[in-house]
Amino acid sequence: MRRLISRLLPDPGPGRVLVLCTAVASLGNGLYVTGGAVYFVQVVGLSAGQVGLGLSLAGIVALALGVPAGKLADRIGPREVSALFVLGKAAALVAAVFVQSLWAYLAMSVVLGLFEQSGNVSRDALVSGVMGREGRVWISAYMRSVFNGGFSLAALAAGLVIAADSRPAYLALLWGNALAMVLVAGLYLRLPRVPGIPRAPRDQQPRAAVRDVPYLLVAQLAGIARIGPTALAVGLPLWLVVQTDAPRALAAWIMLINTLMVVFLQVRMARDADTVRGAARLQRLTAVVLAVACGVTAVTGALPGWASAVVLLGAAVLFTFGEIWGEAARWGLRYELAPANVQGEYLGAFATGDAFALIAGPALVTAVPDRFGGLGWLLIGGLFLGLLAASGPAVRWAERTRVPAGLPVPVGAGKAS
Repeated sequence: MRRLISRLLPDPGPGRVLVLCTAVASLGNGLYVTGGAVYFVQVVGLSAGQVGLGLSLAGIVALALGVPAGKLADRIGPREVSALFVLGKAAALVAAVFVQSLWAYLAMSVVLGLFEQSGNVSRDALVSGVMGREGRVWISAYMRSVFNGGFSLAALAAGLVIAADSRPAYLALLWGNALAMVLVAGLYLRLPRVPGIPRAPRDQQPRAAVRDVPYLLVAQLAGIARIGPTALAVGLPLWLVVQTDAPRALAAWIMLINTLMVVFLQVRMARDADTVRGAARLQRLTAVVLAVACGVTAVTGALPGWASAVVLLGAAVLFTFGEIWGEAARWGLRYELAPANVQGEYLGAFATGDAFALIAGPALVTAVPDRFGGLGWLLIGGLFLGLLAASGPAVRWAERTRVPAGLPVPVGAGKAS
């Protein structure tokens, strides 16, 4: 067994430690995400709407603070900052055990979301620092594959806790995730230290990430692709149940296919994303396959049950390919287009591209098809065709406006004309 596990992991070194961190974190997150919401409804007594409000508020606040978190990682060093944020998340999970009111829940959710998102930003900077240009996209793909597998296993375990429906069992989920985060912090500190970068003289400072218009445009376009996973996880199951004659149990099979494809294909299909050109090509493929997936889904409402089921499975495969290619493209673009000495700040700015998918995505993939039927899916597909049209020019603009490290920033560089 030990030999088998060793074969599944990267070679000994920083990459293996990062993957172990991801495996542990995925188990803790799977336990909390699956069972936490149920705990706050069943045990604490909050409504489902109140729980959703806390999650939405946490997401918005966390996105807004991504850039400061990245700057902190650049200045102090991403290893220490990542460990600090993970320990902060552990503390928030411990606080969740004592939540008894809506306001306490909202405060805990915001703090937890803040440490979660900030930790993701500093971790990505840490990946870049310890793996370098040659390994950071590859190990990101490996980490995502491992995360999906671990998260799924933990979600199954959380399902057993939900079935038991007892307060001690729910609390075990919270404590288990908190302990997992402490272990992750310890693993981070086993990685090589990436030194912080002192603040450069004013005339040699790279432009602030929030003023780098081409980079931010690429981030926003990459964020559109993240509507695809939301369409698969939220929109497709709802469409299946309400608008088609396919068996309802097919919804579970759709998510199983998605998980297995990500686990086994993510690393292989991210190989070309370690350059700007390769990542841009994958982003165009993402837009095409997501648009086709929407078109395929649009016809299923008019098909008989067995045909609808087959076509929906095909749509799920297409949506998953879009997810896999889209994530790989994001890694390549966000790393390669960011200055080497301010990776944390720029990665935090790139994360703001998730805002549209995070805030509007769930409503878009549910309300539009519900209101317009198959035409609604075609409208969503049109959004991905817009991504296809804008992706190439945006990436080329960002490439043209990159400033070599250490050179003074030209006046007006990167600003819209």
